[in-house]
Amino acid sequence: MAKTKKRYPLPFGRMLAGWAALLAVVGGVLLALLWGALEEYELSTPEHAILSLVELARGGDDEALAAAAGFEAQGPVTVESWAGAARAALADIPDDRDRLAFVKGEKQGDTVQYALAVDGTVSARFTLTAAQGGWKAAPALTALPDYTVSAPTGVTVSVNGFALDPADGTDSPAEGFADMGDAAPRVVSWTVSGLYAAPAVTAEQDGAACPVTRDDARHTAVAGMPEDEAGKAEASQFLETAAKQYAQFISEDVSFSQLAKLLYPDTALYKGLRGYYVGWYVTHTGVRFDDLKVENVAAVSPDAWTGDVSFTFVVTKPGLEDRTYPSQYHIAAIRQADGWKVVSLDVGAQEEAE
Repeated sequence: MAKTKKRYPLPFGRMLAGWAALLAVVGGVLLALLWGALEEYELSTPEHAILSLVELARGGDDEALAAAAGFEAQGPVTVESWAGAARAALADIPDDRDRLAFVKGEKQGDTVQYALAVDGTVSARFTLTAAQGGWKAAPALTALPDYTVSAPTGVTVSVNGFALDPADGTDSPAEGFADMGDAAPRVVSWTVSGLYAAPAVTAEQDGAACPVTRDDARHTAVAGMPEDEAGKAEASQFLETAAKQYAQFISEDVSFSQLAKLLYPDTALYKGLRGYYVGWYVTHTGVRFDDLKVENVAAVSPDAWTGDVSFTFVVTKPGLEDRTYPSQYHIAAIRQADGWKVVSLDVGAQEEAE
């Protein structure tokens, strides 16, 4: 008969240690799984998406920042201009997490609005979009008001490097020349929307650069023709002559028949001056033009120019004190085969100085 080996129970201490070791291993695994789950959850929260975007705004490049926010350039709205506006909007958010509070807002489909408060005051707003088990955060930026960009017909205009298509613009007579009808020089105007920063506007015609005047207060940019110093000098001289002739017509020193030689026919200006009564002016023996300036002379076509003329019109008479009249004129003129003609003339100050 075979003998059986006698088994002895493990000492209690060794058994307890074994269970403790097993529980430690299981607990470690569970803690690791829990930590991983918490970390994965943290990475999938809107707060993490917002803070990640803020961190990118501090140190990442423009392309990375735009990609993280889901922004794509469209036409003249460039990544660089958007990223600049995004960095500015997020610049005041501190690193100290304890100073931040996240306020959930309205939810629409896959998107939800969030506000980020710093020390209790909202500093930035975000649009969160559900994406791949997490969220994509984009700063809620306010675009600038629409810019109106205009240029003479035939001039190519680019906004932030994006060439504007004339077919997308509005064609109209150049300012001051509408009375010429179909013969008026033309300009094209575009409305540029969605810009986040003042745009870089350039213009050229046949490879020659054109001047551009940008007014960010009025959100406009106006392109001119390529520089033509000879044409500008000729136009400036005519604008001065026309302004002086007009002033002397009003003072009854020049007849309408004389002035009419400088006027484009059948315009509102021509018709208005033809019936203008000039007999009210003070009797005098001479006039002069003090502090004369010809400024802002610009072409809207090779033969169409505008400019501003100002001077103090002084009326003199022996034995009497001079009469002085501050005078300002904005004039649009066209060059024709028989010489220059005034198409329109807008009058500024024309009252006697104290």
